[in-house]
Amino acid sequence: MIEPDDPIDEEAPDEEELRPSRTQLTRAAAAVNELGLQLARLSPGQLDRLELPERLRHEIDVWQKLKPRSRGRQNRLLGQLLRGEDHEEIRRRVESVQGGHRLGVQHEKVNERWLTRLVAEGDHAVEALMAEYPEADRQRLRALARGARQDAEAKKAKRARRELLRAIRALRA
Repeated sequence: MIEPDDPIDEEAPDEEELRPSRTQLTRAAAAVNELGLQLARLSPGQLDRLELPERLRHEIDVWQKLKPRSRGRQNRLLGQLLRGEDHEEIRRRVESVQGGHRLGVQHEKVNERWLTRLVAEGDHAVEALMAEYPEADRQRLRALARGARQDAEAKKAKRARRELLRAIRALRA
């Protein structure tokens, strides 16, 4: 029986096992292209907060000006530019910007629930709001709630609802 000079380590990975498969590479490229589409769908203000490289930002602006049927080549270009950048860091920044947007939407939904409650319940809801926000102007809130409770189609009622919503936003800011 002949013994080899070097023992064979059966747990050592081959070179082929270290390389990603073609499917993995395709999925990674698709994820980067999807990130490019997410970036292109953001508003200019959100894009400004991301501090993107100048060329990438320019190409996103071009994408936004194109008609939907003309964006295929531009989509591929955005993916190519992202692969040349630290796209994972850009993805984290996009998620933080979108997360802030979601919190703002949730905050506004709570404001609108307070508005609905104030209009529907009247003084009881005003007292509940005062319990949470004691610095609020009780008299003004009651007057606005009563005005908003009138005929819903009347101009005065619509104006009172808007004013009441502004007051709620100011309280909860």
